[in-house]
Amino acid sequence: MGKCLIVDDSLVSRMMLGEIVKQNFSGYELLQAASGAAALETVEEQGEVDFAILDFNMPGMDGLELAEALKGTGKVKGMAMLTANVQDSVRARAEAMGLVFINKPIQEETVCAAINQLL
Repeated sequence: MGKCLIVDDSLVSRMMLGEIVKQNFSGYELLQAASGAAALETVEEQGEVDFAILDFNMPGMDGLELAEALKGTGKVKGMAMLTANVQDSVRARAEAMGLVFINKPIQEETVCAAINQLL
């Protein structure tokens, strides 16, 4: 069984993303975190993660900072950045880091396409 990490300060977003993953990608254990710090702790405890979906706008550590930190662990195979903040500079930084971009609002088709790119 693989692992999927969903990081978003919004419980509703985490629940929606979790449902999309459950319904479309069987065989993945869902891990969730409400902050960057909690996500790093989760990865430390749970080990390797097949893919992570990271919100950009979160208190404390934003999604790009979290992506850098997760890359540093060597335990996350692929990452997608979820955001309503579609500034070119953010998109360019995310893509330079190898992140797949998902625009909010959360839509099943968009999320599934991004996950398929990661797998």
